[in-house]
Amino acid sequence: MTKSASNTSVPAFRSGKASRRFLRNLVWVLVIGGLFLGGQGLRYMFRFTQLSQIRSEIKSLYISALGQDIGNSPFGRLQFEHGKLLASKRIGLDPLRLLAALSRPADENLRLEGVTLSGKTGRVRGVFSGSEQEFKAYMETLTNDDHYLFSIYKRDPMENGSVFILHVELQ
Repeated sequence: MTKSASNTSVPAFRSGKASRRFLRNLVWVLVIGGLFLGGQGLRYMFRFTQLSQIRSEIKSLYISALGQDIGNSPFGRLQFEHGKLLASKRIGLDPLRLLAALSRPADENLRLEGVTLSGKTGRVRGVFSGSEQEFKAYMETLTNDDHYLFSIYKRDPMENGSVFILHVELQ
C-alpha cells in the first residue's frame, strides 16, 4: 500500500491491473456463455433431427391410412372418418331407409301401423289387404332387399287380408 498525499491508507488505483482483471473476467464469462450456447445448439440439433424422424413416420402412417392425398389436415380427416364409422354403428337401423325398403315393392294393399326399432333390429306391424299369393309375392320382393333381412315374426289371416309382424335386421 502506498500512502496518498492526504495521509490516509487508501491503495492507489492502477488502471492496467484493473483492465487485466476485467479482461480475464470477460474471457471467462464469454467461454462459459459460449459453452452454454454450444450445448443449447447441440440440443436443438438433436431435437430437430428427432422431430424430423417423427414427422416422417407420422406422414407414412397417414399415407397408409388415407392414401397418397392426405390433405392439409390429415388428423382432422381421420377423426371425420372415425366419426362416420362410429355413427353408423351407433345408429343401427335407419327409419327412413327401412320405410323406403318396405314401401318400394308395396301397392295400395299395404298399411303400416307401427315400426319399433331397437339398435340393429326392429319390428314392423302392419295390415296387408290382398290375397295370400300377393302377400307371398310381397315377402319375396322384401327378401331380395340389399340392406335388410326381413322375416315373418307373426301373421294372423283375416277375411280380406292378414295382420303381420315382421322382424327386421341389417344384412
